[in-house]
Amino acid sequence: MRVLYVSPMVGDTNPAIDAIGLGLQSVLTGAGIEMRTLGADFREPDCVGRTGEAVRAGVEAGVDGICFYALDPSGPAEDVAFARSAGIPVFSFVRPLFPVNVAVLFPNFNHGVLMAEWLLDRLEAPRVAIIGGPDTPDDSEEVAGLLYTFGRNGAEVVNDPTDPSWCNLTDIAAGGTEITKRALAEFDDLDVLIPYNDETMLGALAAFDEVGRPDDLTVISRNGSPDAVQMVRLGRSQGTWDLDASGIGTTLGDLVVRHLEGDPLDGFLGMSPVGRMIEAANVDTWLPWDERIAVTDFVFGLE
Repeated sequence: MRVLYVSPMVGDTNPAIDAIGLGLQSVLTGAGIEMRTLGADFREPDCVGRTGEAVRAGVEAGVDGICFYALDPSGPAEDVAFARSAGIPVFSFVRPLFPVNVAVLFPNFNHGVLMAEWLLDRLEAPRVAIIGGPDTPDDSEEVAGLLYTFGRNGAEVVNDPTDPSWCNLTDIAAGGTEITKRALAEFDDLDVLIPYNDETMLGALAAFDEVGRPDDLTVISRNGSPDAVQMVRLGRSQGTWDLDASGIGTTLGDLVVRHLEGDPLDGFLGMSPVGRMIEAANVDTWLPWDERIAVTDFVFGLE
């Protein structure tokens, strides 16, 4: 059997996205299912259209299943419906606003809540700046969890991380640098900076290298990527929430295998791991993603 995975980012631009896809692939490969990958970069203007084209290419190639990442929950509805009408099951990371056979949800809101609670256990009534991300369900829900918890517990969030001007819309490190410099210039006496993901955090550290870092500024982020864990070891970041990116992939992979091996799961929803904060106290227990799964290179194309 062959399964197509349509990846929203390709080529070492976001380690967590790569780990999610590799986790999926590791389970499929272990079950004797070949995974092929096509890219539809979410930063491109016609990402939904390109995702739909990839889905239809999978139908034409006669794959046995199609997986995609529903960063835009409204599309590509018609293309997925076309695949399913052709008898090809469709599986997604994140639940879209249209039917798929199986979707895996991320506990993003919980991530935000738990990250904020971790901080509030260590800092009383902190002044916090948050750098948001692209307006995707996972990033927006994480920010919502942060805002909810800080708002109920006396923390002051000094900016509006739902405003695109305070968001890293590129999802890569460079996108966090200028926003961090602007936050440092506009807000005095910051206690905490929370870039929504590790790549943005690395951009924030680059900003500190340029303009200086306020004394005792706590920085945490989300993903648990190798570079972010190294920053915890060096004391440049105080924590990264390890959402077990490879485990997100294996969660969907297990459900894909279950469905393809004869246990129909039409409309079934799964949940990925919640994870934990990686901090100085436990950093030596962190296991790299590529040691949690059997890693093989992505095979691009359907030929």
